[in-house]
Amino acid sequence: MGSDLRCPVVSEGASPIEWQQVTALLRKVYVIGSFTTKEAASNMMTPENLEPAGTLLVAKETCAGAVLGTTLFLHPDSALKQLAQDGEREFRLLAVATEARGKGVGELLVQACIDRAKNEGATGLVLWTQPTMYAAQRLYERLGFQRCSERDVPDPRGWDRMVFRKSCMPIAVPLA
Repeated sequence: MGSDLRCPVVSEGASPIEWQQVTALLRKVYVIGSFTTKEAASNMMTPENLEPAGTLLVAKETCAGAVLGTTLFLHPDSALKQLAQDGEREFRLLAVATEARGKGVGELLVQACIDRAKNEGATGLVLWTQPTMYAAQRLYERLGFQRCSERDVPDPRGWDRMVFRKSCMPIAVPLA
């Protein structure tokens, strides 16, 4: 039976077997995609490092439960926080399996982060991405994130981390 990508579900946290799938996916996306080194991925992309840093969100197939994508919605005091200012929330490490790309999995995960930020009363949601992550940049823009080039941060690998922010504040409606 093939994967059921029509209606993936997002859940919080992961079982030990799902953690294996999550870390394998993160390493595949980031190392094979040449976004980080194998050594850096092995050091950072572990349950021991990620679990205390935030809430792991996992997109899974509805039937088989295979991991299709993941991201980490950081705690306000997370050791992995790099950008969030007072009142803002941050997410990192969005990864989608090759076979699930273009099918709404990334959008589902980012929307879950947006919803969490809003539910927690955050003023905004921030993230950074690499200049060569074109599909991710298009996704963020489509979901209402705006580039904040004034907040870009030099990366030691020789490029600037591109910062995106989405406002979570309700739009004021003038009284009639």
